[in-house]
Order: sequence, then structure tokens, then C-alpha cells
Amino acid sequence: MKKLTYMSVFVWCILPLTSFCQPQEFSQSKTLIRYATAHLGNGEKIDNAYIELQGKSITKVADANKTRINEADYDTIIDASGKHIYPGFIIMDSRLGLTEIDAVQASHDYQEVGDFLPNVRTLPAFNTESKIIGTVRTNGVLMGQISPVGKGISGQSSVVHFNGWNWQEAAIKADEGIFLSWPDRYRQTGWWAEPGSSKINKNYDDQVKSIKDFFAESKAYSLSQTPAEQNLRFEAMRGVFDASKRVYIRVNWAKDILDVVQFIRSNGIKNATIVGGSESHLVATALKENNISIVIDRVHQLPSHEDSPVDEPFKLASLLVNQGVEIAFASSGSMEAMISRNLPFHAGTAVHYGLDYELAIQSLTETPAKLLGIEKTHGTLESGKAATLFISEGDALDITGNNVTVAFIEGVMIDLENHQTRLNKKFAKRHGVAP
Repeated sequence: MKKLTYMSVFVWCILPLTSFCQPQEFSQSKTLIRYATAHLGNGEKIDNAYIELQGKSITKVADANKTRINEADYDTIIDASGKHIYPGFIIMDSRLGLTEIDAVQASHDYQEVGDFLPNVRTLPAFNTESKIIGTVRTNGVLMGQISPVGKGISGQSSVVHFNGWNWQEAAIKADEGIFLSWPDRYRQTGWWAEPGSSKINKNYDDQVKSIKDFFAESKAYSLSQTPAEQNLRFEAMRGVFDASKRVYIRVNWAKDILDVVQFIRSNGIKNATIVGGSESHLVATALKENNISIVIDRVHQLPSHEDSPVDEPFKLASLLVNQGVEIAFASSGSMEAMISRNLPFHAGTAVHYGLDYELAIQSLTETPAKLLGIEKTHGTLESGKAATLFISEGDALDITGNNVTVAFIEGVMIDLENHQTRLNKKFAKRHGVAP
């Protein structure tokens, strides 16, 4: 009898957990968002829009001034008069879900030991329970490229959305790219608050030769579909040479970028993107001619050199776009967990310094979707694409106007509360003020 009682208790305790963790079932109810200013993500906007959602998809995008809608057809109507609606912003080259506390080494899971590790995958390490993810969703950052860090080839990146129970459910595209850190010809001493002098990297030529040799061996291996002996590292590199994977190369200085351009051409790499590119505006012609895009890392930073204009990082986006180079935005490096939520405001600063507003939105949505190979399903407000979008009461790129009130990821309306908003309410209540 006791055994039966215990078993009954166990079953009753476990059933809610198992049912709670089942894959989400998407309702086929129809939702209408009406009268918002819709920034489509492709460089265009509709001042008074209808956006229809059903299941996981957007099923209609229309100008409310030119289209008749029968509101009785909808289960839910969201009135967004005077507000703005955007596709979910995509953060590039991110460690979200791979690190929790910058100062605590044990919370880091973004780097392995070794110089050439293309077979290392970030996706299985992605932690959907990270508290930081909730803070970036609050500002409209709903998807990200989760990327490794390290010397040489650090591994493969993947694209996720920020509303999964686990990494399998969060994955949008697995192992879409390879990350390569190019050696610096010159190394800066000091730190960001007190930069020191530059020193020549005496090992630069040897380090570049090691990269070239590895790519040459990988390319030779990829020519055979049935190698006599399987090599996991070379197997992971196949996508580089058949153009199914993009190569992301972290490099900043103009001379080094030109070396990278030559390296890309000599290896016949068709899909290549430079990450960082502090001096990329100086070699924009070479980048455009070779169809190489730039992921601008941290608009909010000091200029590259002591004698550089103080606003150089703020103008970089507009300088590149004006010369025909495709761009996207990232927020990586130290304290990344803290600053990733500011991704929209990096683009907003670029707008203030010359970048067209709708192009800035495109650089957070459609352009990264193209680079990541998910443009057919994500990146713009279009019928047939994933219902991953958000509504802001004001300008989402302006820190004083951004106030995300509603957000959907893959058709599911998400909870925008996070650890920080809960603390805000807690202490506001304690002191008797409105949060």
C-alpha cells in the first residue's frame, strides 16, 4: 500500500513537469496588429499598417489606407496607433547564452583550447535559461548569432531565437559559419582607458602561414567525398569551399584587411564577412569589389588611434554604406553581457552620424538574416515569414524612445519581464513610488 501511495505521489509530481516541457503547440488563432508605423526591414516603411499573424507566421502585411479588413475575422486585435513595429533585431557575433558573469571564469563556455578547431560547435553550449537573454529581449533583440572566441579558427557559429526551452528548440540554423581570428600585424599595448603604443608582431608572417597551410590542407581534403581516413576538423571545413558556410574573419587594421581580402580570393571563398573592421572604411573599394560585408563591432567605443577623429567609430557605418559595403552590427568583447542590450542604440548612434534610418533597421534585420542564410524565413515583415517582431511605443533606436510593449518570437507572444524589471518593481514598491 505504501508503495502504491508513493508511486501515486511520484506520478502526480512528474506529470506537470513532463507536460510543461513538451514542445509548444502553436494556436492557429488569427491576430491583427493595426495602425502602427511598420518598418519592414528591407529599407521601406508603411506609415499606417495592418500586420496579420497566424500560427508561427506573418500572413499579411498591408497599408491600412488602401486595404479593407474585416475585424470580425480575428481572435485578437492589437491597436498600435502611434507606435512602431519592427522585425526582431538580430545580434551578430554574440556570446549570449555562453557566458553569464564576465568576472566569473566558470560561467564562460565560449572558448576551447587550441588554434584550429572548426569542428567545435557553440550550439549545444547555448543556455536558454540565461538571465541576460531576458534583458536583451526587452529592447527588441530577439535573435542572435552565437559565436566562439579563440586563436586561429575557434569553431562554428549558429543562429538561435531567444524563446526556446532548450538549444534544440531555440535553433534557427545550426553551424552556419566558421570563425577565424586573423593575427594583428601591430599590437596595441595598454588598455581601453589608457591605450599604449603600438608594437610590431614579429610572428605575424608565421601565424598567417599557419592559417594558409590549414586552409590549403582543408581544401585538398574537401576535393574527396570518400577520404581514406576521416578528419573531423577538415570535415567541418567542407562548407567553406562549397559555399554552404560563411567564413567570419575578425580583423581590424587596414593592412591586415587587405591581406584578408587577398587570402579570401586565393582560396576561392565565396561567402566571407569581416567582423570588427575598425579601419575598413580606408579599404572600402577592395571590400565592395570582392563582395565582402562588415559586421561593425561596438559603435560606442574610442577611435582606433590617438590622432583619429573622436567620432570615427560613430561614422563608420555611414562611411561604409556610402561606398557600397553591406553592414550589420555586433556588441562583443568585455562586458558583452551588459552591453548586448544596447545593440539598437549602436545603430541609433550611426543614424545620428549619417546612416539612413531605414538602412539602420535593415542592418539589424534583413542584412544579418542574409549573412546568416535565414533571409527566406526571417529578417523582414513579409507574408510567409516567421512572426518574430515587436512593437515599441517610440523609436526603437533611441534610448529615450525605446519602450517595447509587445513582442512575438515564432508566433508566440513573449513575457518581457526580466530580472532587472522585477528588481525595479521590488524596490519601487519598497520606497512607495511608481515603477
